[in-house]
Amino acid sequence: MTLNHGYNFLKKITGQNLRLNQEESLIESIQANLIQILNTRQGMVGHIPDFGLPDIHYVYSSLPKSLDHLGLEIQKALEKYEPRLVKVHVKFVEKATDTFRATYHIVGEVKEGSRVSRITFQTEVLRDGSADAFVVNQYE
Repeated sequence: MTLNHGYNFLKKITGQNLRLNQEESLIESIQANLIQILNTRQGMVGHIPDFGLPDIHYVYSSLPKSLDHLGLEIQKALEKYEPRLVKVHVKFVEKATDTFRATYHIVGEVKEGSRVSRITFQTEVLRDGSADAFVVNQYE
């Protein structure tokens, strides 16, 4: 994947340097933004009250149905705040039985120049609401 000299949405709204450095690829930038979105609770960014996900503790009150709802919330947040990832679909994969850990696949397309890549990120949302995201599949 070639380097993209575009901008990172999160850097833009926080006033940081908008240019990606030489080592930061487009996919790495999107991954970093996904992690930021998934780990931010709505209301934490004063000037953008709907940035991030709702309080994760609501999930506990109506398991297992709420796991699909959380997937929809993830999809809505990414569609709005990660415009470089298009045709986003979030799919619930599994819930750990020993502790609360819900695994989702985030599938979308990334356009870089004339090339379109389909990419799948995996994220695990933990009991405390923290989440990580990493690439599990990428193809053109």
